Amino acid sequence: MIKKIGLSGWIGIGLLAGVVVGAIAPDFAKQLKPLGDVFIRMIKMIVVPLIFSSLIMGIAGTGDFKKLGRLGGKAILWFEIATTLALFIALFAVNIAEPGVGVNLAATSGATDIVNKAASKQMDHVQMLVNIIPTNIIDAMARGDMLQIIFFSCLFAIAAASMGKEGKQIVDLSKSVTHIMFQVTHYVMYISPIGIFGAIAYTVGAFGLEMLIPLLKLVLTLYAALIVFLVLVLGMASAFTKVNLFKLFFALKEPTILAFTTAASEAALPIAMEKLKKVGIPNHIVSFVLPLGYTFNLDGSTLYSALTVVFIAQVYGVPFPLEQQILMMITLMLSTKGIAGVPGGSLIVVAATSAAFGLPVEGLALILGVDRVLDMGRTVCNLLGNCIAAALVGRWENEVSAEDLTRLIDNPLTDEEVAAMEQKRLEDMAETHA
Repeated sequence: MIKKIGLSGWIGIGLLAGVVVGAIAPDFAKQLKPLGDVFIRMIKMIVVPLIFSSLIMGIAGTGDFKKLGRLGGKAILWFEIATTLALFIALFAVNIAEPGVGVNLAATSGATDIVNKAASKQMDHVQMLVNIIPTNIIDAMARGDMLQIIFFSCLFAIAAASMGKEGKQIVDLSKSVTHIMFQVTHYVMYISPIGIFGAIAYTVGAFGLEMLIPLLKLVLTLYAALIVFLVLVLGMASAFTKVNLFKLFFALKEPTILAFTTAASEAALPIAMEKLKKVGIPNHIVSFVLPLGYTFNLDGSTLYSALTVVFIAQVYGVPFPLEQQILMMITLMLSTKGIAGVPGGSLIVVAATSAAFGLPVEGLALILGVDRVLDMGRTVCNLLGNCIAAALVGRWENEVSAEDLTRLIDNPLTDEEVAAMEQKRLEDMAETHA
């Protein structure tokens, strides 16, 4: 009986067990935090070498700047459409539900201090653009700066492609590193039920289910808005790709649970990349679009930021008319780019936006007690939004047919078939450029 339970089943068991232990024995549950931390750290150690090697393997077969630019252009165009939709849904939800009306809470001094520190920080978007170019790629890798890693990897891959036989050795090495890192991912996933158990037990034990009650309306409003957004985005992407992408949820159930329980995007990234390749999306699309999306397409965080700013206005009864909300939406469209690389980025954006529109920044301290629960939802939305983008760009580039994508979502490829498909693609490209 036990042998018949798959990894997804064990992950579900770990999740439920964590909730139960956190609710029944909160003091004990708080001591389980290292279990979740160890698991997240093991996943994070995989991400950088995996992204670097898979980008080189995928792009070096073409050495084509035009194709790279076209990929980036299409991805960013879709990102902007999705971001705009997320902001409109956030404003609609918060104005209809009015989760801040009637809320009467006192912020703790610790929460107020956190918010004040966040408000004192500024996000320089011009400097953010300059920072795309790394001065030290080793430092960028140590910090996990995805955009800098992508920039260097793309240049490195194109240079490797132009070197002929010498470059081919690097491509072959990158292929081996990529396969090895995915094997490491498989090993780490064996302990994922334990890591998830520790992470969710700590969350429930530390923050308590009772903390949700005063702000339950805010939590429900955010989650409802996230669900509506994902349904609409999936509908739009399905119409564009002529593929029922709603089924993609089932193929991505493991990374989705990881993102939800850990509230850490990096924890779900390697397994999400693997799952997308198994449904037929080529490696160079997956390894380019997903990391890029974690910088430019944080739909869940964007939706959360807009909803939270209006929530603060409602709590304090500050008039915040529709024209100001639209101006705020335009501001957030720019200010939410790049927040993934900034510690506490969402907090800084909300604090800065609130201050810019004359709203009490300390209002953000009211929701810090449930921010972990909110973070779990927006992390899932960030992940799924980027996975949808990868599938859409893959179809837009005609790298996978509608028929193949439909078939493989229902019957994913094996690891061996994924490797064979990528090898054939590289050989075809080599013949084309010969």
